[in-house]
Amino acid sequence: MPEPTDNLHPDPAMLARITIDALERTAFVLADPADDPEDLPDAVTIASIDYTGPCNGGIDLVASAGFGRNLAASLLGCEASEVSESMAAEAVRELANIIGGSIILELGGSDCRYSLGLPRTAPAPRPRCAGSCVLNAEGERLEVHAIAA
Repeated sequence: MPEPTDNLHPDPAMLARITIDALERTAFVLADPADDPEDLPDAVTIASIDYTGPCNGGIDLVASAGFGRNLAASLLGCEASEVSESMAAEAVRELANIIGGSIILELGGSDCRYSLGLPRTAPAPRPRCAGSCVLNAEGERLEVHAIAA
């Protein structure tokens, strides 16, 4: 088990590392920090998850439509053209759940005293961003925002 971090909230490097690892491990999707985020498609899907414990916070994933379709297709073993908008949104919520779990384990270490809520679709990214990163996931946009409560 990891040792707890001294940070109260994940920093951009932690967000990128955990997200890239989760994408490769669970969906075989390759991603890297975006060199030029303006060149990536606009984000249309937002999934949020909150955690409570020694500090309260959350994670917002903000994804392009293509990212959601590609993620769902990889998770379900089908073609991206077969993925509905609701399936794509569900895949992004599941990724938020995976990333949220990894974040609280890293923040809390082996004596983790954090609880993770349920992922949900959100109408807009939340304010009070404590750090963020933009990833290029095979030409699609994925933003990861740490939210300070």
